[in-house]
Amino acid sequence: MAGAEVRDEQSDERRYAAWLHELDAWTEYWDIYHPETRGRFYFGDGDTEPGLLTKILPRERRPAVFVAWTQKALGSGAAETFVQQARIPDVAAAVMEVDGLVGRVFSKYFGDASDPAVQADYLEALFRCGTDTLPPATERDARIADDDWRKSTAGRHMIESDLMWFAWAVHSEAAHAIAGRDADHARRALQMAGIATGCPANFAWRGHRRTRPEYHADERTALLLRERGMRWASDFDACAKEISALFRIREWGHE
Repeated sequence: MAGAEVRDEQSDERRYAAWLHELDAWTEYWDIYHPETRGRFYFGDGDTEPGLLTKILPRERRPAVFVAWTQKALGSGAAETFVQQARIPDVAAAVMEVDGLVGRVFSKYFGDASDPAVQADYLEALFRCGTDTLPPATERDARIADDDWRKSTAGRHMIESDLMWFAWAVHSEAAHAIAGRDADHARRALQMAGIATGCPANFAWRGHRRTRPEYHADERTALLLRERGMRWASDFDACAKEISALFRIREWGHE
C-alpha cells in the first residue's frame, strides 16, 4: 500500500509539472513549442504579433488595467476603475482569449473545479509550484542556450518573479469583471485560491518577499495554507480580498 501511495504522489507531481510545462509552452517558451503562435499568448514576437499579454500585464510599459488593479489593491483607486479598464473592448478580448487557453489547459490536467477533490488537487499543485518542489524541467532546460535570459529558470517548474503571482490575479479578476458568474466561474475562483495560497508559500519558503507573519517555511504553514485554500476555493471575492492584502504586505510590510 505504501508503494502505491508513493507511485500516486509521483504521478501527481508529474501531472502538475506537465500542466505548468504546457502553460509555459504557450507563453514564455512559445518560440520553442508553439512557433506558429508568434508569441500571441505572450508579449508577441517583436514584429507583426503584439501579443495578448501586452494589453494586460507589465513589461515594456504598465497597461492601464494593471495600474488600476494595483491602485485598487493599495486603496488609492476605485474598484470601478479597474472594471472599466478591463471591459475596454480590445483589453477584454485579450483577457478572454487568454482565459480560454488557461481554462482548456486546466480542464485537461485537473477536471471539474467545483469538485472538492479537484480543488485540493489543484491547491497542492500551486503549493508545489510555490515551494519549488516539483520535478525538474530537464527536457526544456536542455533546449535553452546558455546565453538565453530564460536559462536560469528553464529547468524548474515555478513562478520566479514575485510580481507574476499578482499579475495572474490581475488577469483572473479582469476575466471575472468581464464574464461574471459564467460556466467558468468555479475554475476562476479556484485559481484565485491557488494564488492566495501559492504566493505566500513562495514568499515564505524562499524568504525573498514579505508575507503574513504567521507564514513560515514549515509543515504548520503548509497545513494552514491548505485549510485556508479549501475554504477560499469557491469564494472568488474572498480570494480577491486576500490577494490584495498580500500585495499590500509585499509593498508596505503590513495590510
